[in-house]
Amino acid sequence: MQSTISVEQLRQIRLFETLDESELRALARHFHHARYRVTEMLFEQGDVGKAFYILVTGILRVRRIDARGNEHVIDYYRAPHAFGETSLLTGAPHDATVDVFSEFAELFVLTRDEWLTFLAQYPAVQGKLNVRPDVRTKLAMPRFPWLGEGEYVIVYTRRHWFALLLMLRFPLLVAVGLILIAGLVSLFSILSNTTALVWLDTLLWGIAIVWLVGAVIWTVVDWSNDYLIITNRRVVHYERVWGLREERTEAPIEQVSNVNESSLGLAARLLNFADVRIETAGHQVDIFFPYVPRRLQVRQNIFSELEHVRERAERAKREQLRQQIRDRLIEYIAPPKVVAAPTTMMTTNVPAPVPMRQRRQSGLGKRLNSWFGMQIEEKGKITWRKHWLDLLRRTGKWLGITLAIAFAGPLLFFATGVSFDLPRLAFIALWVFALAGFGFATWWHYEDWRNDIYQLTDENVLDIERAPFRLKERSVATTLDRIQNVSYNKPTFWNNFFNYGDVIIETAGGEGRLVFKNVSNPAWATQEIFRRREAQRDRRQKEQVQRRVDDFLDWVLVYHQILQQQGDVHAFPAQPSPPTPTSSETSATSSA
Repeated sequence: MQSTISVEQLRQIRLFETLDESELRALARHFHHARYRVTEMLFEQGDVGKAFYILVTGILRVRRIDARGNEHVIDYYRAPHAFGETSLLTGAPHDATVDVFSEFAELFVLTRDEWLTFLAQYPAVQGKLNVRPDVRTKLAMPRFPWLGEGEYVIVYTRRHWFALLLMLRFPLLVAVGLILIAGLVSLFSILSNTTALVWLDTLLWGIAIVWLVGAVIWTVVDWSNDYLIITNRRVVHYERVWGLREERTEAPIEQVSNVNESSLGLAARLLNFADVRIETAGHQVDIFFPYVPRRLQVRQNIFSELEHVRERAERAKREQLRQQIRDRLIEYIAPPKVVAAPTTMMTTNVPAPVPMRQRRQSGLGKRLNSWFGMQIEEKGKITWRKHWLDLLRRTGKWLGITLAIAFAGPLLFFATGVSFDLPRLAFIALWVFALAGFGFATWWHYEDWRNDIYQLTDENVLDIERAPFRLKERSVATTLDRIQNVSYNKPTFWNNFFNYGDVIIETAGGEGRLVFKNVSNPAWATQEIFRRREAQRDRRQKEQVQRRVDDFLDWVLVYHQILQQQGDVHAFPAQPSPPTPTSSETSATSSA
């Protein structure tokens, strides 16, 4: 079997058939040869796509678990066959599990990392590829910095252009009114030949033109910054008024319970748009987006992805259950040497990823961060305080008065002499008392700001308000599994300029909400809450699987013991322990 793929083999693949000789030769160097044994899996349903495969010899089986937990064999791949185009170009999760169905299977594998390295060297290749239409549609969708690994955009839409026309009604009516007034003034100025009317006419025409251009541009920008995004994991409504406010409401795709569409009027029917309300479980956050074009596309994509989410959840439960049962049974009834798991025979080694560089802080930096930091990251916990503008609002006037007293007192004292008679001593006492009083007020408001914190751990979120000396304390907490939706809002110009706002956490069962007010970088905080919520859900699912495995094993092991007592099965022989080294071997080893 050849260890490298040839240019002729690459040219026979539809995706690469339009590349020239030099590009194909360079691309061939990025493929790795791999050999798999029977039952070994190339990837599983729900795994993030990371490679493109070319099957050279052997047979592969394609299996899929549906939302009801039933497994189906949907295809067999026989050599020669190429697959994984979607994974290579988009990184989208796999919709099926592929394993080896013959004694051996040999493939050439192009990982996504190697592909991106190749594209960095040959950027023109991106436009030459013969991409499938469905993959081309995925590639045309925008990429946002908040998308997670394996997450991609399915629907990205603004409101229908008919909504833009409706938004332009008022600005255009005002512009028409100004133009009519300016036209009348022009007529009177011509008839009367009055200089004052000429100046007024010029001013009115200038105002009309500035209003018309400015209002139209502002309305178009406002319309373009309001859009609905549907990914394979969530539904997002993003709305921004440029320079003034920003708001993003999102819900996990698995929380969607219904999609309601309403189209009223002849225009809605002729132009195919509707008002869409996406209802979530418990109706905690219903995402409403008016004038949605191609309204059926939104509903179809949401429920299609909802089905995929359920399929991946069922697949994950089944695979975890199988693996746990296998491992535990092996632990109880089989020696390790009998059941050593087969390994993939790779002819080339892929280098391990470089670990992320950790930020380090000096002792002084940690102390300053604990005093004034707006976001404090510790092991397994993130603590947020309100933005420093909130601290400035609370302590600004008190700090200003304290500083004024601190500098004005000595200046007045030394400006009038340096004697220490009774009036001056009284002045000093009054100065010290005032400085202490206003300084204490400054510290009080700072400590009140410092003790108002929001915490996120791996299990729950907390909203804690604590007055100095613990004179008043309030704490609200909820577990991550109770969280339904998380959104954020940056309502003013200053919120957008300094990137802070409110994070709104909706809980299940109509129990209410937690609002993290004036949090720095609320978009990142929202994503971190979602990330930890998903991680906790995975942990809980593994715990449920473990309990099911324990229950199952109790039955299996009791049955196994009964069969052993009846002589129907025999226990596996214990694996022999390694021989004890002699004294001469020990001394030879230590001298070596």
